[in-house]
Amino acid sequence: MIQPLRKEQRTFDDRFNYQSTTPKRRSRRRVSFNPSKCKLPVLVIVFLLCYLAISFGSQFSRLSNMQRDVGNIQLQVQELRDKNATLQDELRMVQSDAYIEKTAREKMGLVKPGETRVVAVPEGTKLKTIQAPAPIQGGNVAD
Repeated sequence: MIQPLRKEQRTFDDRFNYQSTTPKRRSRRRVSFNPSKCKLPVLVIVFLLCYLAISFGSQFSRLSNMQRDVGNIQLQVQELRDKNATLQDELRMVQSDAYIEKTAREKMGLVKPGETRVVAVPEGTKLKTIQAPAPIQGGNVAD
C-alpha cells in the first residue's frame, strides 16, 4: 500500500529543535490587567476627589452665608428689642397723669380753674390792638 504524501515534512535536527516547512503562527501575547500601568483607576480617583472638593466647598460656602445671615438677623432682633423697650417706657410716660397735664397746658393752652394764663411774646413782635367789646344794651344777649 502506498501512503499518501504528507503535506508537511518534518525533520528533526535534534531533540529540542523542531523545524517544519509550514509557516509558524505568531503566538498571541496574553494581555493581562496591570493596575500600575493602567490610568483608569487614577482618573476615577482624581475625578472623585475633584467632585468631593467642589461639593464640600459649595456646602461650606452655603454654611458661611447662612451664619452671616443669622448674625445679621440677631443684630436686627436686638435693635428691635431695644426699640421696643424704649417705646414701652414712652407709653408708660404718656399714660401718666403728669404727662397728660403737661401736654394739655403746652399744646392746648388749658389752665386749671383759678389760674391765669401768661403767654410770653418775643421782642419785636407787633401786636394788634384789641378793642374791648361794646356794652350790651338791654341786658339780654340772645333775643
